Amino acid sequence: MMKSVFGDVRQIGFMSRDIDESMRHFVQAWGIGPWYVLRELTSPMIYKGEATEPVISIAMANCGDLQFEIVQQHNQAPSLYVDSLAVTPSLHVQHVAVWTEDFAGVNAAALAKGWTPVFETTPEGSSFVVHPSAPTVCIEISDCSPFKNGVREAIRRASDAWDGADPIREGLPD
Repeated sequence: MMKSVFGDVRQIGFMSRDIDESMRHFVQAWGIGPWYVLRELTSPMIYKGEATEPVISIAMANCGDLQFEIVQQHNQAPSLYVDSLAVTPSLHVQHVAVWTEDFAGVNAAALAKGWTPVFETTPEGSSFVVHPSAPTVCIEISDCSPFKNGVREAIRRASDAWDGADPIREGLPD
């Protein structure tokens, strides 16, 4: 049986020019929520080999086991996010993410298949890779640290129990 280099897709990442409008869209049009939003975080990263510090807001919600993430960048620091919004509409899929216990192994397997890292969080924990045959399709390889796993599970549980009330929540779930 053929197996994906990356494992199962666990997240769809969207870029947005207006994160609040996008969250409302997913609540009203899709019925997805509740959303947990972290606002205006300075996020040191490496983009195409150079250090950069985009200021971003991130919102997360689940639809079953699939997590939806929306990112809005507030400054013009070089990043995959700025490049992505330069050529696309106000809300669009920017990446799919895989979550792995073997970050180094999956990253190495991707590189061996011709994928190239273009965006990395520092310290190690996430890497965005593209393939030369489809350079606008990004895969995020994300580690499964206890903190990330706890947040992911709390968001999934909140979505399972959500009754439509309080659709946009600041911060992370308890």
